[in-house]
Amino acid sequence: MTIPPFTVPQTWATRSVMDTLADHNPTLNVTANPAHIVPTNAADLAVTQIVRWQTFNLDCLRQAYGDILDDYPVPTVVSHLGPHMVNGLNQFKQVVIDYLFPRLTHPLQTGATVLGARLGAGLPNVSLKKDTIVDWPRRSGLSLISDDGTHFLVGCVLMGSQWDSAWLERSYVLGDVSQPLRRVAAYCLATDTRYGFVLTPKEVVVVRVSGTAYDARQPCRIEWQAVPWDASGPDTLTVNLSLWFISMMSLNPNHHGLCPPGAAPSLNLWLRYQDPAGSIAYKHHLSLRQAFCLPTGAEAEGAH
Repeated sequence: MTIPPFTVPQTWATRSVMDTLADHNPTLNVTANPAHIVPTNAADLAVTQIVRWQTFNLDCLRQAYGDILDDYPVPTVVSHLGPHMVNGLNQFKQVVIDYLFPRLTHPLQTGATVLGARLGAGLPNVSLKKDTIVDWPRRSGLSLISDDGTHFLVGCVLMGSQWDSAWLERSYVLGDVSQPLRRVAAYCLATDTRYGFVLTPKEVVVVRVSGTAYDARQPCRIEWQAVPWDASGPDTLTVNLSLWFISMMSLNPNHHGLCPPGAAPSLNLWLRYQDPAGSIAYKHHLSLRQAFCLPTGAEAEGAH
C-alpha cells in the first residue's frame, strides 16, 4: 500500500487514531434539565420510515477503516476531563467544541488524506462548527462543514432530559419521540447530506438519511444507532469514533449526497474485482481499503 504524504513531527507525542478516539469523554455535571423540546426547526416531512442502523457496529466499521485506525499516528491531545458544568444547551455545545472537537481534528485530517490518496483526488478542508444555517431559519446545532460552506455532517443538540433514544424503542407510535431524528433528516434534505447526528449529554445518535434533496414531500428513510456518552476503551464504539466514522463516510464524494430510500449500501459491502496480476481482490465501497480475502461476515458484489 502506498503511504500518503502525511507525517507527524517526531517531537510530538503520538497515538493511533483508534486510541485517540477511544478515550474517555469529559465528565459532565448537568444542572439544567428542561422537560420538553423547544418546537423550533420542526421537521415537516412526508412519509418517513425510521429503522435501527444495524450495521453501524464496530465490527463492520473496522472492516472499512481498521487500517487507518491502527496504522496512522496522530498527535496526542491532552484535555481536561472535568467534571464540566453544563447549565444549558449553549454550555453543552461549548464543552463539545472545547474538549471533543480537538480530539477529532487530527484524526479527520489523517483520514481525509488517506481517503483522498485512494480516490486520487484532494478532499476539502473541513471543520466542526456550531449553529450553521442549513435552510433559513433552520440551523444545525453542530456541523462538519467545508471552507466553501458545504455541509458534510448536520446535527441536533439537546439535553438528556429532553430526549433519549430509548424512547424510540419503547414507543409504539413515534410521534413527537421521533422529532429530533426528523429534524436531522430535514437538515440532510436541505443540504443534500446523507449523514447527521443527535447529541445529548447522555449519548450520540448517528443518523443516515436517504431521500430526495431539497424536497421534503418525497418519502424519506432514517437509519439510526445510539452510542453512550460514557463509552470508552479498547474495542468499544465511542462518541468520538462514531462521529469520525460518519465524517469519513461523508467525505467520500460517492457517498456524501442523498440516495433514494433503501438504496444506501450495507456498511460491510466490499466490491470484488480482478487485479492486474489476475487475482481476485476486494475493495471496501466506503474506504477503498483493499484485501485479498473477504472479511468474515462481509458482503461482496462485482465492482461496477
